[in-house]
Amino acid sequence: MWVAAIGLFVSSLISPQASDRSLPFSGSGWELRGDRTRIAKLDGRDVLEVETGFAHRPDLRFQDGSVDFDVQVTKRRSFVYAYFRVVADGEREEFYLRPHKSSLPDAVQYAPVWQDSSAWQLHHGPGGTAAVEFEPGAWTHVRIVVQGPRGALFINDMTKPVLLVPRFSREPQTGSIALGAFLPANVPGQGPIARFSNVTVRPGTVPFDLEAAVNAIPATPEAATSGVVRAWSVSQSLVPVDADTPSLPKAEVLGDFKRFEAEPDGLVQLDRYVRVPADRKISAALARVRVRAAQAGLYTFDLGFSDVAVVFVNGQPIFRGIGSYSFDRPRREGLIGFDNARLYLPLKAGNNDVAVLVSDTFGGWGLMGRFTNVTGLTIETP
Repeated sequence: MWVAAIGLFVSSLISPQASDRSLPFSGSGWELRGDRTRIAKLDGRDVLEVETGFAHRPDLRFQDGSVDFDVQVTKRRSFVYAYFRVVADGEREEFYLRPHKSSLPDAVQYAPVWQDSSAWQLHHGPGGTAAVEFEPGAWTHVRIVVQGPRGALFINDMTKPVLLVPRFSREPQTGSIALGAFLPANVPGQGPIARFSNVTVRPGTVPFDLEAAVNAIPATPEAATSGVVRAWSVSQSLVPVDADTPSLPKAEVLGDFKRFEAEPDGLVQLDRYVRVPADRKISAALARVRVRAAQAGLYTFDLGFSDVAVVFVNGQPIFRGIGSYSFDRPRREGLIGFDNARLYLPLKAGNNDVAVLVSDTFGGWGLMGRFTNVTGLTIETP
């Protein structure tokens, strides 16, 4: 278990150092965004009160180190954010809390943000989400520790992280930080959903052995990864085809294809690579692989996608699936995984073109594929 492995590594208490930066909200430097975001006094503290909005420190340059703060949450359905390595509007890393999901497996979340789209549906389970109990109205201490490609989130107990991220999706970059919250429409209640105080940033101070903790995570068995598609050839962004008459988009619509490597678990985050026009609400792209089969037959293929996928084999549509988030009727989380769909691909002997048209509206745009048995198959990325 990850928790047991992480528990082997205990962080030490940090004494104040010259590099420590206390960032009081009463001081200058914080830029407030959102019409229900304000600085106030509470219990003798300078606090940031947020209903929907955030406070940004554009002057701060932070890449590795730690960020500490206290936060007060409510029972209302809400999302409480800490942004870090903010390199531009809509380009950052984030941890966030779901106080209304206290003690549930996704009470806290890690997500990268690309093109102003938080890819939370692509990051769940170990390394993406974790269970945490929140006490509404109490001051909760939070620490974020980041070093290179790794990071960890601590809540109250500063000796053991509640969430360990072995590999951030974004490359390490120096950026700023921000704190904020989001209140969905029609949530009952009044007043702030989050209050922040006592923000301290320690650039370069890493109070936890992240490398040792990550190395203690059990390796994925090779048998579980042998059939994973390791790279896809992907088109430019386009408008999805008509669901009633699916067909491959024309060459002039697809544009030039580019090869993109999958992450170790097989995920390709399309928001990372494919630029989407700012005025386009639905993004789509065609991803291809060439599969050479020793003999004709049906071959089992597990497909993960977010949010909608249409699969073509040698130009013919064989599958359309919907995995978008839906709050009700039907209830769907929209999380990506190899269990999203199992297909039986009708491959001919020789070369076959397998193409997936995947579109997204919310929560992360991604694709992953895996053959359950690669005997007689050769997978190539044109």
